[in-house]
Amino acid sequence: MKSFWILLFLIVTGLPQDNSSVTVYRIETETGIEIYVRNSNLYPVTLNYMVEYENLTPSRNLPLVQVIQPNTDLKLMEFEYSNVSAGWDYSSRYRYYMGDINVQHNDSFAYRLPFPIGEEFLLTQGFNGSFSHQGELPHALDFAMPEGTPIYAARNGKVVMLEGSNSKGGPTAEFMEYANFITVMHDDGTFADYSHLKFRGVNVELGQNVRMGQLIGYSGATGFATGPHLHFVVKKAKRGGGFVSIPVRFATRRGIMELQAGKSYVGY
Repeated sequence: MKSFWILLFLIVTGLPQDNSSVTVYRIETETGIEIYVRNSNLYPVTLNYMVEYENLTPSRNLPLVQVIQPNTDLKLMEFEYSNVSAGWDYSSRYRYYMGDINVQHNDSFAYRLPFPIGEEFLLTQGFNGSFSHQGELPHALDFAMPEGTPIYAARNGKVVMLEGSNSKGGPTAEFMEYANFITVMHDDGTFADYSHLKFRGVNVELGQNVRMGQLIGYSGATGFATGPHLHFVVKKAKRGGGFVSIPVRFATRRGIMELQAGKSYVGY
């Protein structure tokens, strides 16, 4: 008789959702074990899969790092019994995080200013802002604007995460979890966050494709916010979990440029 023991640990990094959205499971056969993974999210995830085993021969080098595409169920690898008459042991653990670590941002792309054409707003905090744009996401932008200002998609993409039910906001970190937001995945695999939207200020649905210039929501002051504004950042997944922000440029009346804190910009 073969002996079997298995231990699975699921560690989720930056995913405010049910852990069942990514699962790793096995199917035992006469010759070994087949390992499958299912990603039921609207976005790709990067999976780290680690195994300890005896009397098994893996079909791939371990530990394994694998990008799993959205809404995908695939065979990850196989383990063949090294000696069919002997017992075998198998222990695995895995973690996953949002996004594909291999994506490359299209740096030539000019983003649309995410507010109404012809209206002017002050950029109160830009890249590497001293108040909150530090650490791994320094390339973020804060536009001061009245609550309820229409927000438009800065680039084509798919809505992969959103929250619009929060009504709390304040100037301390304890309010951070209450931010309303929309996350759009672009065709190059990067993401854009539109944050601090008003209560019920989300105008799109999960899985919806949006085009540049499409109305997606309304500004507010939910979450960690000293006042009503739009927080905008473009980011990509990094190895080990979490994200790194990307310095992006915008099409303005004065040409394509990187925006500067303390200056006002007119929707274009």
